[in-house]
Amino acid sequence: MAVLSRLLFGTGKKLYGINGSVWKLLVKNNSYVIQNQGAIRCMSEHRTMDIAASNSDWRIIKNWMYFYFFLSAIPVFIIIFCSNVFVGPATIEKTPEGYIPKPWEYYRYPVTRFFARYFFPNIQMEYEKYLHKMQVAENKRRLRELEDQMAYLVATKGDHRYWSFRQNALRYVFRRREEADNSI
Repeated sequence: MAVLSRLLFGTGKKLYGINGSVWKLLVKNNSYVIQNQGAIRCMSEHRTMDIAASNSDWRIIKNWMYFYFFLSAIPVFIIIFCSNVFVGPATIEKTPEGYIPKPWEYYRYPVTRFFARYFFPNIQMEYEKYLHKMQVAENKRRLRELEDQMAYLVATKGDHRYWSFRQNALRYVFRRREEADNSI
């Protein structure tokens, strides 16, 4: 290495560094460095021009994102600010007798009260829906238990499956039996 650097010293070239010979060998043999650096066009007097992909698409998308963000964010922040300044947070007061507060009246700030009133589901209604689902599941469980018990009794005692016969079929049997009795 000392001999190589001594030979290059006479020509005035650098061995190490960004413009050195070793760096140029690494860049030439390493596509990862070229890929991250982009293509460079060398012109006279050490002027370089970086050849890279255009970022105009990114700038256009970024501008549209800023536009729509501020188009929606500014009115929202104005509404929130005005509601907090002019309406203010709720205060605790004595309720008159016989008055039942609405579910959204329990929230402190006006924005959360608005969302609780118009967008969020009522907690009591959700609980009643849950109880209905539980009742339906319990009824299904009882029916399955009853069917299993009936199947067990049929298997152990040899009972017939009377629940599978239709009523009108039995009516015809009784009518035939009466006709047979009356004809004798």
